[in-house]
Amino acid sequence: MTQENKYTLPLSSQTKTLLDAITHEERKTNESLLSPNLISVSNLTSGIEFLYEKIRNALDYHEEHLWLKNAIFRILKRNLLNLLAHEKIGLDLIEELTRGRYIENNYYPENKAWEIDGMLEKYREAFEVLETKTTVPEKTIRELEEWLLEFGAVELADSFLQNTQNRAYINYFWQSIKEKIEVAPDVAGEVFNEQLYLAVYRNFLQADPIMEQYELFRIKYPEWFSDSQNAAQTIGQNLAQIKLSIQHTLAYPLRKELDRVMKRRSLLVFLLKDLIAQEQEHTQQVLDNPEELEEKLKILYQARYIAGRAKLQTSAIRALIFIILTKMFLLFVGEWPYQKFVSHSTNYIALILNAIVPPLVLIASTLAIKMPGEEQNFLRMVSDFEKLIRPSDSLPALDRIRKPKQRITPVKIALGMIYGANIAFTGWILYALFSFFSYNIVDAIVFILFLSLVSFFAVRLRKTANELAAVETKEHVLTTIIEFFLFPIVEIGKFLSRAISSINIAVFVFDFLIETPLKSLTNILEEWFSFMRERKQNL
Repeated sequence: MTQENKYTLPLSSQTKTLLDAITHEERKTNESLLSPNLISVSNLTSGIEFLYEKIRNALDYHEEHLWLKNAIFRILKRNLLNLLAHEKIGLDLIEELTRGRYIENNYYPENKAWEIDGMLEKYREAFEVLETKTTVPEKTIRELEEWLLEFGAVELADSFLQNTQNRAYINYFWQSIKEKIEVAPDVAGEVFNEQLYLAVYRNFLQADPIMEQYELFRIKYPEWFSDSQNAAQTIGQNLAQIKLSIQHTLAYPLRKELDRVMKRRSLLVFLLKDLIAQEQEHTQQVLDNPEELEEKLKILYQARYIAGRAKLQTSAIRALIFIILTKMFLLFVGEWPYQKFVSHSTNYIALILNAIVPPLVLIASTLAIKMPGEEQNFLRMVSDFEKLIRPSDSLPALDRIRKPKQRITPVKIALGMIYGANIAFTGWILYALFSFFSYNIVDAIVFILFLSLVSFFAVRLRKTANELAAVETKEHVLTTIIEFFLFPIVEIGKFLSRAISSINIAVFVFDFLIETPLKSLTNILEEWFSFMRERKQNL
């Protein structure tokens, strides 16, 4: 192999496609900025709603990249009756997102609202079919409508983010990684390729379950996005079966193993994305020059390393705010009323411990988290980057995928006994603590709830820190011992985090008691300011 061929990017056509996509996006951005009749909102109403959204997002613990999609879903859910009544909600949706500063002011032309109304039309038609032409129970209809409406939120979020570039990177990642990993014969096949694509998708975009279900829906039912009128009839009549099929497909036995691999390999594509964005038309030259490539990657990796530390700090602060605000809420609606009106005595020690221990545990856990070693990870990353972009037959495989070994029955029994002993030991420690400080049942439940949440958040924060790890980090012995005893607590926290995301009392109060009146007020103010502008123009 010649020196020239050795350093030629095999998928240069895909790289050129990415560069073309960037050029297209820049051209479209410039055209948008020059378009007349841009949608705008007043600074006053924008400030009011932006403050509200910041507070609400602090209470609703979700990653920041999901905020736009979640905000769109809330708007669609609030306007579902209007949508079913054939009303146009596109303009109101854009204005509300602009006031919440999820999208830019004076950026989108008025025809963007028409585009959104057109996209929502197929959802309205599917809802009508579901309600009038199926025998599904009323409760199930409401659940299915909400599920499909969440797909609408993902589709609209994609239209705002215009992530055609991301899809190109995902396809590049998938096509490349298929050739760079060794797959056991009893695993390989069409099902594995589909699951590999989904693993690439969810790890590259850090997708939540709804986004992943939407992507699978998009793959299986492309007619929904092309021949939507006919598709709405079919989708509406078979929505219950479609949901079950998608959920069954995503319950893949090797899901965790694929995520373990793709989490680490996503860094390589992120760096390629950064490199293309920085070098643009010079990208091919850099990729063909190993010395220059390493220099560029060093700079880009350091930038991502710094951004990773900042993300860790931001995530920790948001988790802390969530814990404190939720704890204060439960203090006034649960702990203190129970002590005053049921126990008829105030246990200040229990109240203080419940207030300070969970935040302190979270702070201590965050301070104990270490970012991956920069130099060691960089050298391994460069080696893996070469494997990704060079021909697959010239370099060893990046990873190997095998079916996990099945544990024999005696091993399962032994592990079950150890886990049971672990739960019993943890329960005994908590019982002794509660007895010593005279906890009542409500105080004990609140303590376990928040200790579980902060333990789970600490595990998630450590995973955030390891996003830049090209080399799998080895656990410290002390950390392993602590995690062993806290494992039942972490499992409870994992369950609670899922439950809270769907049953968040504070968010429920915001959505149903504050949001609707606030949005109505800002809409009235927006109409008033628009009226005043018209009057000034007529003077």
